[in-house]
Amino acid sequence: MDTDLPDLLKQLALAIKETIDEGISNGTIQPEEKLFRRWEVDKFQYTDKGITESSAHGEYITKSLWIKATHKLQESIKNSKEYFSALEELTTVFGKSDVLSHSLENFVGKFIHQYLYNSKFEEADIDIVIATFLKDLREEPVKCGANVELAGIVLQPERIDIADGVTLRQPKIEDLEKEYLAEIFMMHFLPHPSAILNIEFPGRGPREIQRRVGHAIAILRLFKVGSVKYTSYRMYSDSITTPVGGTFGSGAPLAALETYLITPEDAPKLKYFWLKVSDSIPKSFHDADITKADYTTIAYNRYSDALLQNGIFERRIANAIMGLEALYFKPEGEMQELAYRLRIRVSKLLGLLGYDPHEVKERVNDAYGIRSIFMHGGHLDYKKKRKLESKYKDVKALLLSVLDYLRISIIVNLVILKEKEEFIDLIDDSLVDREKEGLLTSIISGAKEFIGEIKAQQKTN
Repeated sequence: MDTDLPDLLKQLALAIKETIDEGISNGTIQPEEKLFRRWEVDKFQYTDKGITESSAHGEYITKSLWIKATHKLQESIKNSKEYFSALEELTTVFGKSDVLSHSLENFVGKFIHQYLYNSKFEEADIDIVIATFLKDLREEPVKCGANVELAGIVLQPERIDIADGVTLRQPKIEDLEKEYLAEIFMMHFLPHPSAILNIEFPGRGPREIQRRVGHAIAILRLFKVGSVKYTSYRMYSDSITTPVGGTFGSGAPLAALETYLITPEDAPKLKYFWLKVSDSIPKSFHDADITKADYTTIAYNRYSDALLQNGIFERRIANAIMGLEALYFKPEGEMQELAYRLRIRVSKLLGLLGYDPHEVKERVNDAYGIRSIFMHGGHLDYKKKRKLESKYKDVKALLLSVLDYLRISIIVNLVILKEKEEFIDLIDDSLVDREKEGLLTSIISGAKEFIGEIKAQQKTN
């Protein structure tokens, strides 16, 4: 790259500062006073159930904005010799393009914003912005990320550094104390995130950030049985040519029906789990643009439906069983003894992973019966419900067990790298063939290594 370009961009940056200093000095540019409403938190309590107590009052504050001044400065600087010199050199280096002109306008806007709003921005910071701008022009990765407000997961540790650039922490008071323009103020309640996830990585553009958020939520949803979802998230990026910002709500009326707790003992297990499954999570688990779904994605979607779609108990059980069916039934040729096949296969595989196979078999059988009732338009009558309550104390315990079986089964199918029908045949053969059972044990040993550490830890509200 021509060594003149960074120097010309620096001259432009200094010219912007000089123009702003002169305009403020002679009064030709001035801020506008805008009224904001800010939440001030009065009470805040975070427990193993999440935010259990919070109250706040709204206060009106006045802030100085430079909206009109920014527009005026943009037009003035675009007519400067420093601007034309920089644009000419950009064209020489990268070729003539309308995109270059727009990119340079964003570069000017970045410096105008920094000089007007950031009192700590100094000349030493100019080189950092220029270096980022040149990375943008070469379409190289720059720092970007998201602050994500989560529901469905609660932490005892204040903070967990899960992986490089990924942290999970408890909410703080400052997370709730937000400001809004009074003229467009719409929010009349405090947000109640149960945890805050921060993701930061070198990348390009908002779509990649959205995928990273979805990927992280899928991993957390599979770590334990929990209705982990984002309630909102704010994206950010150092990019100058493709600015990223704004807060995005979930836009979906899906509640966190089940919340799990991460203890200090769970923290290293979560890190290990993340390391082991991160590369195995399919894009179809979280990318709505991917319409073709394989059997693991179908199972994961049914798992998510059972966790997030409120409604009658029978429907949630049916979703969980349909998720197991997607994993344990062949696409063709299996039309009889479905309940028997399912409970035998699930109990065999989970038995090798440390579960009690007799308990698994019985619970899958009971859940399949509920699924059949629901799929035929019925519901549990009083007698059947009382029978289940006497057996499990709470029918929800049956649901959580089956969801745990589904969660573990999804994880196994993600990490074993075996074709579905071949894997099902191996499970069937292992029932009567010791050699096949040994082969199955060997294949799932990698999954067992970390599943054994995290299974049967479900804790809910």
